[in-house]
Amino acid sequence: MILLAMGEAGFPTRVLSPAWGGIYTYAAPNAAEGTASGQVSARLLRNLYRIEKFSKNAKIFGVVADPVRHSISPNVHNRAFQARRLDAVYLPLLVQPAQMKDFFAFADSLPLTGCSITIPHKQKIIRYLDTVDPLARRIGAVNTIWKKAGKWRGTNTDAAGVTVPLAKRVKLNKSSILIAGNGGAARGAAFALADAGAKISLVGRNLDRVRALARICGGEPLSREQAVQKHFDVVVHATPIGMWPNVKDCFFDDKVPGDIVFDMVYNPLETVLLKKAKDQGREVIDGLQMFLEQASQQFEIFTGETAPRSVMEKAALEALGAKSA
Repeated sequence: MILLAMGEAGFPTRVLSPAWGGIYTYAAPNAAEGTASGQVSARLLRNLYRIEKFSKNAKIFGVVADPVRHSISPNVHNRAFQARRLDAVYLPLLVQPAQMKDFFAFADSLPLTGCSITIPHKQKIIRYLDTVDPLARRIGAVNTIWKKAGKWRGTNTDAAGVTVPLAKRVKLNKSSILIAGNGGAARGAAFALADAGAKISLVGRNLDRVRALARICGGEPLSREQAVQKHFDVVVHATPIGMWPNVKDCFFDDKVPGDIVFDMVYNPLETVLLKKAKDQGREVIDGLQMFLEQASQQFEIFTGETAPRSVMEKAALEALGAKSA
């Protein structure tokens, strides 16, 4: 008997089947001819997921998200595994919030070695982990989990994804920084930048949540009206606004109140926010810079190998080009 699950949630079975003894798997002739949700092209199965190359003992990783179809992480990590000649595969894992307990049962049965965690799970996943490092615990959000000695561990590489690109451009301990958002990404940025000595202000659509975050990270809460009346050395946008498919949306209606504007959104690479900032003469940092920094750190946690950053950047750009086509 051969079982191949349907839909996006069943995608891992299509990749893993050959290595686990399945005599066939389903695939579309090409990306444009899929006949069902979750069906991938034969070329992608061979070239990206390398279904004819990894063994039944391969280490299995993935990105846990809802939705997950937009993620470029499988492209980036699988190319990195290939560059380092690792017996490993990285899968898109569609997990809805109510399914998290079931996900860990699934993770243990595969078994999964590690995962990237993204929207909407970064905060809620903490309760399912055995250990969480101090920074991630303070942030209240985890974006990286891995299993070691039978225990699920969690950390947050988003923090470095923000501080490393910014530290190349400004002295963080002498900078005023406005963070737009109050979710897991914003929390990571707020704690990391506050720890680096920056003067933090926060703004968001839910002012009560903004105030709550400001209290615990030592920042200044601002309404949207107050924020645009001030000026900052850096603006960090840490919400999904403007992310594909809602590419015409923008957090700021008109003025973008910072000399440097850092948008965490990486799909599309140039968001409406970054276009506005450029038009206003601001220096901009796209979300790919953050993505690559945090993904490189994840790769090194997962594998113990040095991340092939140039390979990962090329894979990310290729994936973004394919998704925007």
